[in-house]
Amino acid sequence: MVNLIPKSPLNSMEPIKVGSIVLSEITYANMSTIQPFKNKTKTVSKELKKKFNLELPGDGRSSVAKGNTVMWIGMGQYLFVGNKVDNISAAITDQSDAWTVVELVGVGSSDVMDRLCPVDARSMESGDVIRSLLGHMATIVRKTDLGFELMVFRSFSKTLVHEIEGSMKSIAAQNKLKGL
Repeated sequence: MVNLIPKSPLNSMEPIKVGSIVLSEITYANMSTIQPFKNKTKTVSKELKKKFNLELPGDGRSSVAKGNTVMWIGMGQYLFVGNKVDNISAAITDQSDAWTVVELVGVGSSDVMDRLCPVDARSMESGDVIRSLLGHMATIVRKTDLGFELMVFRSFSKTLVHEIEGSMKSIAAQNKLKGL
């Protein structure tokens, strides 16, 4: 029997630093979508509260507790990241190998988002979540205290890094010309 070795979508990419902006890969052992069964949203929220001290967030929001995060990703859809979630009143789909997740932080991270995302990411507050585009890629954007967590389908891994790194370099060059 062949022994497969799991690899992260970006093959454990080293952080990319351009000026004051840093792009890093984030790897999560478990990612699952949660879709509560009909009329069970409140029940699922209570079950998650009991198991993980987390409740389902409101539209466009996320909740974090004890190393777990649950994000609203669409009507009746949530993404749970952290521990393995099971035995709740919802359809659960393992998404662990489906997504590439990166963190974009530093002074200027909002400038990168301005160039690549049609949403006003500057107006987002920590914990806000949107589904939008980054370049031409469908993306989940979560605002963190330090910057942004960006999620795209795994097949767009290299394109994601290429797009963001190009924008980071452009911003750094413009800042250098301005003497910043």
